[in-house]
Amino acid sequence: MTPGELWHKLATRSQSNLYFALAFLPRARREGFRDVYRFLRAADDVADSGLPPDEARAALGAWHRELDAIYGGRAAHPTALRLAATAQRFRLPRAAFETILGALEEDATGRTFATQADLERWCEAMSSTLGYLCLDILGAEGPAARAYARDLGVALQLANIVRDVDEDAARGRLYLPADALAAAGLGAEEVLARRWSPAFARVAARMAARVRELVEDARAHLGPEERDKLLVPEIWADVYLALLRELERHRFDVFAHKPYLRRRKKLAIALVRYLSRNPLIMIGNRA
Repeated sequence: MTPGELWHKLATRSQSNLYFALAFLPRARREGFRDVYRFLRAADDVADSGLPPDEARAALGAWHRELDAIYGGRAAHPTALRLAATAQRFRLPRAAFETILGALEEDATGRTFATQADLERWCEAMSSTLGYLCLDILGAEGPAARAYARDLGVALQLANIVRDVDEDAARGRLYLPADALAAAGLGAEEVLARRWSPAFARVAARMAARVRELVEDARAHLGPEERDKLLVPEIWADVYLALLRELERHRFDVFAHKPYLRRRKKLAIALVRYLSRNPLIMIGNRA
């Protein structure tokens, strides 16, 4: 694939921070990601539906039953059938899906977090577990890859939390931990009222610093062989780091400025990461 062909392919697949990076994968792995994403996206929509907690938990119970069918050879819905085939092809453990559904059930109750450690434990269940499934699809094995997925999963979930504070507050949700708010002299009610303040900016800045620390830790686990297999999550990390820079540019005023990266910016980030793994292409372009 030439750089020009790659750019065109990316441009047709850049609808989200997840999907656009999948253009770098062989078809089977790309479809595996999509099958997992579709299932978990549908379950996440239930958690975000605004239903009363008991109703949301009952609705999520249907997804547990769907897993029974998927792993019991009784899947009927086309999406479930695709996921069943993917789970078999890549040997995806059911326990990982159950862990994520458990985290979504917690989310549906509107739970809050007392400490940063509490928040990161939930982020690990929610996002790092998805990272472990990604490792299986990408064929990345071993403790180094798993440690990478753990740290990067928490980092990207924290970045999402900072990005989505306004949207979450509009639904009465607050994920920023109470200890971080208290240290900045910021009340939860101020965030839920969707008002920016220097105190809020300090909390968001500390969260952004934690994201960068975790990304650095994640990358420190990897050798060259693991990095080659993990191009897609590395692109995701680069995109989220760029998003944090955009948030910083507006002093983390997510209430007045919708955090957003233009499509071409995301594609450029992806190409830089891709070409850095393929120096011969870069040399050829300079010739």
